[in-house]
Order: sequence, then structure tokens, then C-alpha cells
Amino acid sequence: ARAALEAVMVRVGPDMDPQAASNAAWGFATLGLMPGAEARAALEAAVVRVGPAMTAQAVSTKIWSVLSLAATRAVPLPAYYPSLWQAACGFEERSLNRVEILMLFHAHLIHTELVGGVARGEMTFPPWIM
Repeated sequence: ARAALEAVMVRVGPDMDPQAASNAAWGFATLGLMPGAEARAALEAAVVRVGPAMTAQAVSTKIWSVLSLAATRAVPLPAYYPSLWQAACGFEERSLNRVEILMLFHAHLIHTELVGGVARGEMTFPPWIM
């Protein structure tokens, strides 16, 4: 099943929209799977390409997914990780639903308590996160 998931990721990565990229990352994180090099590269390329168009749901899901794998499977944080938090800063708290706020709060805790020391680049968090 893992090989099939990774093959699909490589095949459809170039055509993913923001929601699909976010959902794919969530799927790997929920299953606790570290994507192989090719699948990871395809997913990272998709996120970089569609990042500016991501909704609050897609951004919160992607941030949680990245940090979940970093904390539980020692998956390195991607180079675009700081830009995800920057995107989250662009959303007003009132524009997020409770699940999105909880995901970002949980991700912030994972970052500050477990993986923050390995993050590359300047980190900016939404002022309303704490």
C-alpha cells in the first residue's frame, strides 16, 4: 500500500491543487509514514507551487502534518516550513474554524517543545496562537 501511495504522489504531484497537497501530507502523517525521497520531492514541489493559494484549512493541515512527522518519525522539516507559518500569520483568527485553530495550536506546541531547535530560517507565528 505504501509503494502505491508513493507512486500516486509522484504521478499526480505536478497537478495537485492546494487542498490535494494538504490532504496528501495529512495522509502520510496520519499513517505515520515517512514518504520516500521521490514522493517527498513531489509533495514538496506541489506545496511550493500551490502555497500562495492555500486556504486556512490547507495551511493548518499542512503545518500539523509536517510537524507530526518531524516529532514522531524524525522526518526533517522541509525548506518551505517557515513559509507555512508565515502564511498562517496572514489569516485573522476569526477566519479560522475551531479545528484549524486547534491544529495550529497543537502544531505550535510540537514546534516549541519538540522540534523547534531543528527548524531552519526565521520563524514567525500568528500573534493569536497563544
